[in-house]
Amino acid sequence: MKKILLSLLISFCAIFTAQSVNLDSLYKCLDKEINSSSIYVTEHENKISTLKKMLEEVEDGKEKYNISFKIFKEYKSFINDSALTYIEKCIDYADKINRKDLSDNCKSLLAFQCSTAGMYTESLDILRSINKRNLKKEDLGNYYIAFNHVYGELSYYTQLNHLRAFYADKANAYRDSVFYTVDPSSEDYLLKKETQLVNENRLEEALKVNDERLKKVTYGTHEYAIVSYYRSQIFRSMNQLDSVKCWLALSAISDIRNSVMDHASLWNLADLLNKDGDLDRSYKYIKLSWNETTVFNARVRSWLASPILSMIDNKYQTSIKERNEKLRTFVIVISVLSVLLLIGVFYVNHQRKKLSMARNQMKIINNQLKELNDELSTVNDNLDKSNHDLSVVNEKLSHSNSRLNESNRVKEEYIGRFLSLCSIYIDKLDGFRKQVNKKMKNNEMEQLFQLTKSLDFREKELTELYSNFDDAFLHLFPNFVEEFNALLKEDSKITLTDVNILTTELRIFALIRLGIDDSSKIADFLHYSVNTIYNYRARVKNNANGNREDFERRVRSIGLTFEK
Repeated sequence: MKKILLSLLISFCAIFTAQSVNLDSLYKCLDKEINSSSIYVTEHENKISTLKKMLEEVEDGKEKYNISFKIFKEYKSFINDSALTYIEKCIDYADKINRKDLSDNCKSLLAFQCSTAGMYTESLDILRSINKRNLKKEDLGNYYIAFNHVYGELSYYTQLNHLRAFYADKANAYRDSVFYTVDPSSEDYLLKKETQLVNENRLEEALKVNDERLKKVTYGTHEYAIVSYYRSQIFRSMNQLDSVKCWLALSAISDIRNSVMDHASLWNLADLLNKDGDLDRSYKYIKLSWNETTVFNARVRSWLASPILSMIDNKYQTSIKERNEKLRTFVIVISVLSVLLLIGVFYVNHQRKKLSMARNQMKIINNQLKELNDELSTVNDNLDKSNHDLSVVNEKLSHSNSRLNESNRVKEEYIGRFLSLCSIYIDKLDGFRKQVNKKMKNNEMEQLFQLTKSLDFREKELTELYSNFDDAFLHLFPNFVEEFNALLKEDSKITLTDVNILTTELRIFALIRLGIDDSSKIADFLHYSVNTIYNYRARVKNNANGNREDFERRVRSIGLTFEK
């Protein structure tokens, strides 16, 4: 699980750098891997131990060759001396089984390993001892790559200009042989092509080749570390230092994960951080790089890292010395502050004793005040009780006044309406009298009979009466319909077709709201039977939203406070 999470982390970092280099995140990833480096080394050593046990148990020469070759590959970037030992064993096993092709191919690999460790003379001697006619076509690449590498190293590190040019020509010639021999899509071909383009300062083309190489490797592998390192060198040539640091960090993370002791990424990154002034992290990285280089035991690597280690170590020691000076100053300041603090403690202790005496006197006074407060509390309790009783009486009186005010208002409203209706009905009766008198005077008895026979007059007057009642009631209780519906279930709410005309149910409960709750009186007013009124009341209460027995009391409370 840890490896999977780390792979995802490295993948995220690599993708992120394509948009914006977040170096702090990468350094944190790298620091975390450095802390776990001993775990990776132990795992690698266990893997090698398993292979060695297998080597001891097999008897077949070809099988011994195969296992020894696997051990060589594990040691190749781990411990140089052991890698040389096991590749030489491979040569011995190949000779014993009469496989000259395998033996000479291993010599090519041995020569490459020697040149990697700075053993250039040994590398050339080994390569010159190889009869390349014995090599298979697919192994010729290793032979030419070894020659290219040793001459490239000699060209880079020699101090003599004429030899530098000579070695460079040799390296280029063997590089061309590599191009001619290996598959153009292989890592060996692409690496040499990328190196050639960088040397020719064709950096954009080199970066495209590196893109191809990057697609072929998996994040977190040793191969990924190699490609990342070469990518950093392209960006170094482009003078894009943030990208250089980014890819060096990614390369170093992969190297540590794979227990690679022969790496250049970490000490290169340490050198850049040293130039940026990040001494702590730089010292940490170069120290780990130096320790691992010592384990790998390659002279050229130690020679390369030694000046950087010395420079960083000198700066770090200077930094430590400066910090110690600051620390010494801080100790002196803290000592002075401690003396002052001690004086302060004595002073505070003296004041505390005086304060203790004052507190004792205060305690006596507080006890006396407490007794007085208890007496005052008793008086206050009695006063509170009296105030509470008075409040209850006031509340009841206020409630009675409210009800009385409401009742008076309703009475005034309806008395006014009643007097107005009486006057109107007197006028109507007088008009009806005159109409009857006229018809009798004119002997229009048939018309008089039809006039008195029709019920239209009664229905018209009832309609006008109810309209007057509805208008007066809604004037007194404008929100009655909404508040009444709020007392009903959602599916039983009453909707008016005309907002000024109440339904029969609403008129019944409007009369109840006015204090008329006798069904017989309600029936007389609405010209219904008592049983019909009872059924209306029961049906509405059955649809009440809550306790139906409490429904009419809640109706009587509608609009208890109203505008004056």
